[in-house]
Amino acid sequence: MTFYEAALRVLEEAGMPLHSTDITKRAVDKGLLSHVGKTPEITMLSRLAAMAKRPRDRKLQVTVRDTFALTDWMLPEDPEALTTTGVMEANPEEALPPYRPSERHPEAHAEYLRSIGRQSDRKRRDDDRKKKFPPVSEVAFEVLQECATALVASELLARLKAREGAPDDLPVSRMIDGLASDNQKRVDDGRKPLFAAARGESNDLQISLEPQAEGGPSPVEVQQAFCAACNIPFENGRVVLRSEQREQRERTQPQGAPPVGAVVPAAEDVALFQTARHAGKDARKAMARLLRKKLSDLELGTFEKACVRMLHGLHFRELKVARRSKEGPLMTARRREGSLEIRYAVRLLKGGGAVERRQVSELRRELQQTGANVGLLLTAGEARGDARGECTAGPLVMMWAGDALADKFFEAKVGVTVTTIELYDIDEAFFTQAKLDADESTKRREERQKDRGERPAEGSDEVRAEAQPSLNKDEASEAGPVTIPEGIPAVQAEAGSDDEGDEGDEGEEGEEGEEGGEEGAAPGAPGEAGEGKRRRRRRRRRRRGGALRPDGTPVDAAAAPGSSPAPEGGAPTPVATPAAEPAPAAEPSPAAEPSPAPSAPPAPVDPGPTT
Repeated sequence: MTFYEAALRVLEEAGMPLHSTDITKRAVDKGLLSHVGKTPEITMLSRLAAMAKRPRDRKLQVTVRDTFALTDWMLPEDPEALTTTGVMEANPEEALPPYRPSERHPEAHAEYLRSIGRQSDRKRRDDDRKKKFPPVSEVAFEVLQECATALVASELLARLKAREGAPDDLPVSRMIDGLASDNQKRVDDGRKPLFAAARGESNDLQISLEPQAEGGPSPVEVQQAFCAACNIPFENGRVVLRSEQREQRERTQPQGAPPVGAVVPAAEDVALFQTARHAGKDARKAMARLLRKKLSDLELGTFEKACVRMLHGLHFRELKVARRSKEGPLMTARRREGSLEIRYAVRLLKGGGAVERRQVSELRRELQQTGANVGLLLTAGEARGDARGECTAGPLVMMWAGDALADKFFEAKVGVTVTTIELYDIDEAFFTQAKLDADESTKRREERQKDRGERPAEGSDEVRAEAQPSLNKDEASEAGPVTIPEGIPAVQAEAGSDDEGDEGDEGEEGEEGEEGGEEGAAPGAPGEAGEGKRRRRRRRRRRRGGALRPDGTPVDAAAAPGSSPAPEGGAPTPVATPAAEPAPAAEPSPAAEPSPAPSAPPAPVDPGPTT
């Protein structure tokens, strides 16, 4: 049961007034409380004081301070004790200065142990970094002298680390720079370099010792060959190390300079852009001050309604007034934060006065009475330093005061109108990606041109076959014969070599093409080979028999396939040969099929002279 119900049970059993501490002890001993908490005495006192101060339907009364009795006993009540019951007395020692500053001791937690482990690992890495190693050239000379043969650069580095002659994070490039630097020192002293490098069959870098016998190449030539094998620049008889290259780039390119290819804006444009940014921030601050002054001048009722609208805009729900006072109302609200629903006790303070520590303490006491988890204080005035410290001294009390309250109105977009100003900046990543896309497109275009260059040469049969236009069935039927005016010789579609090739095709595969076309036109699905042969057959027919004179006589009647026999005394009439249509899927019955009529053989016609 609750604290109030347990107190009523204890008082009924005792039959006499009891102090709040005694009531709490008896309730805990009898196991009447469903939830005890860390400070049950304080909770019991606050709850009983609140129930004793109710204007009606009271069951408790205060006889002496913090001492409660049942109203049914009709005992005299002390009004002064009623007002002071439940009010925490100030500790007189709090105002005294501390004897010494408070000491901070970390609590034992697993996270601290993990952090200690990370610190030890970091310390170990720092120790390894601070550890002094011998020069790489000395250890490499010892390793190569023991092996008496050339070693790959990666293997040489592994042996250096195994001897603890190099740090674990040493890359191959820095090892090669150390060897090249030692060679250069010996060259400057007039001595022969110690190390030589060459590329093996698999293009791997192999490092060996240079013979120190007299004769052979000069020291500069040995150093130049070493740099060429290691891909290190060698200028004016000296090696240019990678560290020197980096320092040179930093000297030539000033700090903060834009990358190569980036657009460098003018100083005036940069100034305008920065001015626009600062102007937006200054305008927000100025409007926050104006809105704060407006809120401080509002009446209590208007200020309450404005704050309620703002809280609704920030997703607070179930706002109810729990108690009203001269300073402002006390409200309860709920708000969902992730997976939790937090209950708030909201105190509104009118005017622009400073927030005191007392007001924060009173709101914290109201948390226990309203059953809220977090306190929220809304005011247009500023908060004093002691009030800010009191907000985190116990149960959390948040404070939206001064410009912070105006910022919450801005966030909820309540009480203000918003004007959006767009500021633009150049996106270098976009243009970098566009350049990469352009390079890729150019590469694909070059590959296509290369593939086209590998096709058969012009003038071959394959190229001519691809160059000829192909017509479908409707175009072939609608094309019809071509008429040529008188006096103009008929020009065939292709050159003489093409005609000869067509004649060869007609003689060798013309019949096969017709047979293949008839087989491909069988009901069902026509084959691709039959379709290609039909197209070639139609192309040959157009090139040979499609030209007519103005009087209607064909240029080459004998070579015009598909022309009807000429009537007596006239020229043969050309007839368009339609493309073969596929037969229907359903075959008609034998009775419905008419017998084919015998056709008379065409009469011989003299085509006359051809042009």
